[in-house]
Amino acid sequence: MRRIFLCLAVAPIAVALQFASCRPQVNIIPPKEPIKIEIKVELHIYQHAVQDIGYITGEQPVEEIESEAPAEEEIEEETPSPAESEENKAGSVFLRFLGVGVAYAETSSDQQQLKRVLDSMRKRYPALAKYKADKSIGENRRAYVEARPSPKMSNAKYAKAVRAIIAAENADRRLLYQIRTRMDRMTPAKEAAAYARRWREIAKPGEWIEVYVNKRWVWKQK
Repeated sequence: MRRIFLCLAVAPIAVALQFASCRPQVNIIPPKEPIKIEIKVELHIYQHAVQDIGYITGEQPVEEIESEAPAEEEIEEETPSPAESEENKAGSVFLRFLGVGVAYAETSSDQQQLKRVLDSMRKRYPALAKYKADKSIGENRRAYVEARPSPKMSNAKYAKAVRAIIAAENADRRLLYQIRTRMDRMTPAKEAAAYARRWREIAKPGEWIEVYVNKRWVWKQK
């Protein structure tokens, strides 16, 4: 009788163990969808950069853009260099004399601010383009302009004008990127990376740009 009860007690356990040992192993692979979404989001930001810069330069925005991920680059949070900070402070006194306006933020909608800052940058662009052609101003990796050591910078009056343009342009760019960051609900670093990429792409031959080569950023003429 004891043997019968023992067999009846052990049998279900043996069956359960047998089924457990035969249960297939399932490897859960994370879906690839987030990667696709990330590429789509970055493309959306880049399209805004193309449209905005196209308006600033007076060129028609590109209607169709290849849907590819941006080139591999280090994306840094916006941290103005000491030189940029000095340039932003310097030249503010000369802005009114040079007729260079800055579209400062006001308590209005982002769309209104966006239009205002783009108009301000469009008006300034011919002067900015001239200094870029002189190789006195370059496009850095943070999507801002920066003074370069061209021979013409040895002229004090010319250098002051360059610093004034840089101060005004960077003030407007900072506002533009802040507005787009809010509108796109994206990080400032990704916004800056998209705009920096577009500024580099439209640079004319001979102009200074900061590029990512061999895992580091270097200045070179396009």
